[in-house]
Amino acid sequence: MKKNEKIYGIHSVTEFIKISPDRIINIWMQESIKSQFKTVIHEAAKNNDLSVQATKKDRLDKIIGNKNHQGIVIEVKRSNEENSNNLENILNDHKDSKPIYLILDSIQDPHNLGACIRTSVAAGVSAIIIPKDRAVQVNETVKKVACGAAESIPIITVVNLVRTLKKMKEAGIWIIGTASDAKKSVYNLDLKIPIAIVIGGESMGIRSQVRKECDFIGSLPIKKKIESLNASVAAGIVLYEAVRQREHR
Repeated sequence: MKKNEKIYGIHSVTEFIKISPDRIINIWMQESIKSQFKTVIHEAAKNNDLSVQATKKDRLDKIIGNKNHQGIVIEVKRSNEENSNNLENILNDHKDSKPIYLILDSIQDPHNLGACIRTSVAAGVSAIIIPKDRAVQVNETVKKVACGAAESIPIITVVNLVRTLKKMKEAGIWIIGTASDAKKSVYNLDLKIPIAIVIGGESMGIRSQVRKECDFIGSLPIKKKIESLNASVAAGIVLYEAVRQREHR
């Protein structure tokens, strides 16, 4: 049986209330929270027929494990659609458009994953794909960093990333890898076509077997003293280069 989830932080909670109020079971709010945020939470809860339980900081610390909850925690039912957004459905839904997908190969840092999710939603990415093993999953920290964006985009967990890339290529998606040693800049690649952008993990980058499946590999201009960019920063740059190209055809 799936356990309920805890979501915390002012922005994460307010976004969740807007998107999925039907999944909320409890709302706990610290009595001494700043008045403007208290008003925002109460208004959002009222608009969705939800009640807010005023409580003390030490209880919230206990509920969420002394994390930076900013005075607000909610308990929510796990989505029945979690990972039911399978690859075939997603590809079929976007077969008549020129989608952008983001593939994260072995990202370990939940803050990186959360930032990638938030940027993906802002850039209009159709779905995010992550491997099941040797990678961080969408946990409470990821959702906190994403500030509600994790509820706004399909996030697909796959067992075999190489097999997934093959399926995407069969569906007409071009796989764009990123690597610091690539001779061609991402700025010189055509990102207006249906694409999946692959960002590698923090320590090793894109794994060799994943890189072999990439149709193109692009690099980002980096000064000599810096070896590589943070994964979420790199993802943001490449995603918005794709957005820029599509807006300036």
